[in-house]
Amino acid sequence: MKELSSKEEFEDFIQNGRPTIVVFSTHDCATCRPVKEKIASRFKDVDTANIYLDDVRELSGELSIFNVPVVCIFLEGKELYRFIRVFSMDEIEEKLNRVLEFI
Repeated sequence: MKELSSKEEFEDFIQNGRPTIVVFSTHDCATCRPVKEKIASRFKDVDTANIYLDDVRELSGELSIFNVPVVCIFLEGKELYRFIRVFSMDEIEEKLNRVLEFI
């Protein structure tokens, strides 16, 4: 899982033309680390990244993220799916498979 540290890195990462999964977290979030670890181990064939919102504060407002962890699936810079706080890896996999069917 790639660590993103700026808005520019985030925008470049989601614009790469392939489906991407981004975990939005904070440094003090106790549930974020297990989510990041599960995403990294389960979705090895997809580009995955984490971005700490306390380091890149402007993304919180721009993306309307008020709670963490948030996991989003992007394709060509567009957010397709968002999972907030309580979700299963199966839900993410189901939505990702939908995206992969159409590319």
